[in-house]
Amino acid sequence: MPETTYRDPRAAARPAGPGTLRLSRPTARVFPGRRPAELAGLGLKFMTDFLAAFGEEPDHEQYARGGGNSFTDMARELLDGLDRPLPPLDTVLLAYHLPDLSVVEVAGCYLAERCPGRPEVHSVAGQGVGAPFTALRILAGLRLAGTLSDGAVLVLDQSTLPYPDPDTHAGPATDCAVLVRSDGAGEDEEEGAELDFLDERVVDPNTALRALARQTPGARIVVGRMLADRLDPGLRSDLDLVEGPGDRLCTSAWAALAEHWTPERYTVVADYDPYSGRLFQAGLRPGAAR
Repeated sequence: MPETTYRDPRAAARPAGPGTLRLSRPTARVFPGRRPAELAGLGLKFMTDFLAAFGEEPDHEQYARGGGNSFTDMARELLDGLDRPLPPLDTVLLAYHLPDLSVVEVAGCYLAERCPGRPEVHSVAGQGVGAPFTALRILAGLRLAGTLSDGAVLVLDQSTLPYPDPDTHAGPATDCAVLVRSDGAGEDEEEGAELDFLDERVVDPNTALRALARQTPGARIVVGRMLADRLDPGLRSDLDLVEGPGDRLCTSAWAALAEHWTPERYTVVADYDPYSGRLFQAGLRPGAAR
């Protein structure tokens, strides 16, 4: 049952210290659609067997309408376009809703070889837009435990599937990747931000956003598409919201954060999973503040 009152999530925030997770400005990249290669061979067999368990068959026309970008393709192009090289990483987490279009090419293996430090690579999925927030929670826990110097979350949206997904295929869908990485060495002292809190709860999103605006005056609130679509029109006009692109899912809020990065201002990133009724939030405080 949704909470009827909204508790300030900052009440449980830890004070800044050696275990605090600092974040650099995220990097986002949108990938133009290209016709996917025909679904055949091992990929077709995998999807045929998978969908048979649900009494379905692969929809080749649906597949052909996808964006055609695999996780590895997007990771490679995003990393190739970075302004400066990554530091050695201990852990990389992939966060996504729809699985990779490639069942043969493993993005985690590519990233383990490509990224400095030969990081461990894991995936976080099955939570819709909540996946990036959970991935950040994992990084924060590793940092607090002293087992992470630097790490990254690669948030991914891809739209190529041989079956319809209601959240991705109900309207325009764009393939996108966002890299959210830590700044363990403090290289971005003025441009970095500190993770203040992470919170998820079953709550009415309109009640929560109104309370959040009262409790964090002056904060910038960045909301993903799934949350923005469920807010009352009056609330959307009343609050100083930055809304993520409406053609993305997991990357919506984080692409908006990358575009509107204001490390000198307290920022809350939020999104909503309508199936579990859970609101996900991440609070970022100015990195230079002590």
